[in-house]
Amino acid sequence: MADTKYPATLLFTPTQLEDIDDREFVERVRNGETEAFNPLVLKYQGKIYNLIYLRVHDRETARDLCQDVFLKAFQGLPRFRRDSTFYSWLYQIAINCSIDFLRKRNRQRVLMFEALPVDADSELPMAETRPCPAEALESEELGRVMRQAIRRLSPGQRRVFRMRYRRELPIKEIARRLNKSEGTIKTHLYHAHRRLRSMLLPYLGNEPIEWIGEP
Repeated sequence: MADTKYPATLLFTPTQLEDIDDREFVERVRNGETEAFNPLVLKYQGKIYNLIYLRVHDRETARDLCQDVFLKAFQGLPRFRRDSTFYSWLYQIAINCSIDFLRKRNRQRVLMFEALPVDADSELPMAETRPCPAEALESEELGRVMRQAIRRLSPGQRRVFRMRYRRELPIKEIARRLNKSEGTIKTHLYHAHRRLRSMLLPYLGNEPIEWIGEP
């Protein structure tokens, strides 16, 4: 059993926390002394929070994920292999939690493209789609990518798409203003939806996009 020169319930100063032997407290937790996990949380919670926040850019989400990281670490200590440091192991758990969260969020964003109609004769209900662009634009980066993608639509598709979703005009009104048939407007929207899906799905899946930054 590891040396127990520190009681687990002792209140540490920041300097003392930095100096504690992680291996000792890990071993004490593994031997059933659950309170020995507290100093490890206090020592690393700031670093783990900052690590996650830099990836998710949301304080509440970072706090929640930080708690998940330490819960996973506590539950996983029996499987912790001592061929790496405790912090390296904890760091990897935090990275994995961040990646899982971002993938889940990206899958939700993908739905706004997967849900776009593929039937050119079907009108996209505004009540169902209006929240999606708002959610997407919460991310400055995603908003920038979306704007670049919209600019890459053909002039006709881009004009109809913006009238429909930026100005929130019904298809009938767009057709009247452009002196086109409603069928033509729906066709423009159909191809715009398909084009946007094809351009943005790689980004939402954390894959590189070749056209980013191009004029």
